[in-house]
Amino acid sequence: MKQTINVNVSLDYDDSEIKRAAKKDYNLKLESYEIIERSLDARRSILKFNLKLLVDFDFEIKGSGKYREKYKPKELPKNKIKVGIVGFGPAGIYAAHILNLAGFNVDVYERGSDVDKRKEDVFKFIESRILNPESNISFGEGGAGTFSDGKLTSRSKDDRKEYVKDTLYSFGAPEDIKIMHKPHIGTDIMTEVIKNFRNDLIKRGVNIYFNSKAKRLIFEGEKVVGIETETGKYYYDIVVLAIGNAARDTFLNLIDEGVHLEGKSFSVGFRIEHSQLFVDKAQFRNYVRHKRLLHGEYSLTAKSGDNGVYSFCMCPGGIVVPSASEEFHLSVNGMSFHDRGLPNANSAIVRTVNDIDDPIKAIEYQREIERKAFILGGEDYTAPAIHVRDFLNNSEAKTLINVRPSIKTGVRYTKIDEIFEKGFADDLREGLIQMDKKMSGFIDDAIITAPETKTSSPVRIKRDEYFNTNISNLFACGEGAGYAGGIVSAALDGLKCAEKIMEVTIDGI
Repeated sequence: MKQTINVNVSLDYDDSEIKRAAKKDYNLKLESYEIIERSLDARRSILKFNLKLLVDFDFEIKGSGKYREKYKPKELPKNKIKVGIVGFGPAGIYAAHILNLAGFNVDVYERGSDVDKRKEDVFKFIESRILNPESNISFGEGGAGTFSDGKLTSRSKDDRKEYVKDTLYSFGAPEDIKIMHKPHIGTDIMTEVIKNFRNDLIKRGVNIYFNSKAKRLIFEGEKVVGIETETGKYYYDIVVLAIGNAARDTFLNLIDEGVHLEGKSFSVGFRIEHSQLFVDKAQFRNYVRHKRLLHGEYSLTAKSGDNGVYSFCMCPGGIVVPSASEEFHLSVNGMSFHDRGLPNANSAIVRTVNDIDDPIKAIEYQREIERKAFILGGEDYTAPAIHVRDFLNNSEAKTLINVRPSIKTGVRYTKIDEIFEKGFADDLREGLIQMDKKMSGFIDDAIITAPETKTSSPVRIKRDEYFNTNISNLFACGEGAGYAGGIVSAALDGLKCAEKIMEVTIDGI
């Protein structure tokens, strides 16, 4: 009987220590086991690892966890149903993958370029300040997650998330993503994983069209029957929207075409940078640079009145990157390579925006911040920046600090309050002060780069339990649809969307 048990071990654990811990905690004599998850317990002065072990005994172990067999997608004979997918980020990739295995005829349309051309466009933007609005850090093969830390964390308890990670591993992701509590891939490896995934889909019969922006949907009465791009009209039995959260022009087109969207909560703020060594010392204390401790991370929350302020998408040993997706608009994000070996740590510090129900107003809210930031930075995609102490003091002076901004397009030191609505910056200030009480020194040697606007979609595409929108044959999934936030959760949503399509289209499933 396969079961799971949890044991606490030292940072220097070996096989014998694991077996001793199992004997002590469960009175088990382990002959064999598999480590399926490892997390760090840093709450006490002596750091420990918690290991989740998969074991096999012919009796039920008291206090053990139930083992569930790994998810396996349905593999079915070829059918005649044609599906057009808009977007080739995690949701679109996994929807295409699952539907292809189930025998559907799948075409994918991605407004941006393939990942190699996309890298060229990103480097060109950094060097020349000429933005390609269709191929950048937000748009292109793999979605925004391609140029990020490549985090694979998810709060979901859905067993299918392990399938998501296992699939990424099969296409070249590091093996440790299968057991790490907070796994990541890094943009350097992620680009190769995405290419391998794409090539496998093509080999299996999926057609993928890059630089193919969906201009509008094709209707026949009250149902969608296809997609129109700049190259023509293409007809399908099912259309899936797997657009990213920066696809504001597409959101507006959908509203015009009668698709029901609503505003949803999202968050806005800036990127904060510290020395990675500072974060490591704060988290690991005397265990800094231990061979089994990689790079310190943090997750901090605060409150200013009724408004939540929190850290988001923390990137150890990474850089701040320009993530503009529209001309004359400026936004920033965080990125790390797999080794997380650069000197700075960065994270978004953001405040929630909860009170915009109108989807058009929600989109415009983000855009207005980005327009103001573009002007404040000098109208050449230079990012507004300020040292944290100066921000807290609402001062023009430049406090002397050791941390240097990492963004390759450069910064302009200036007050950033005017980017945000009245009182918003004060909420962020209060959040930083509270965070400093939880992580001493958080506000001392640090720099802010603004603005962070793309934490999540500002809108949600309304859908029913089968992922169908108010328009027949039109399905929606992923981060852009407002139902996910990150690589794994978006991939899961795309996977589940594919399963729902199978339910409503194929008899006997």
